[in-house]
Amino acid sequence: MDRAKLGMIMKACIIPHNMIIEDEQNSYDHAFDYDHVEDSIPHPIVRHDHHPCYALYLRRVVQIYDPDLHAHL
Repeated sequence: MDRAKLGMIMKACIIPHNMIIEDEQNSYDHAFDYDHVEDSIPHPIVRHDHHPCYALYLRRVVQIYDPDLHAHL
């Protein structure tokens, strides 16, 4: 896309967003207190094994960018 179209798309998104924020700003009971966080926040689950779809995706990326390297995999 050219810059002019991207600029129009961004304005089309930002203007309604700002209108919604302005309309709803007085309806909040209280702002979130970032200094006080409950102890019941779950810890993130981190996996170190690779999902098969990622392996396939990475093989395809390698094939697109370096077909000679893909022949050796």
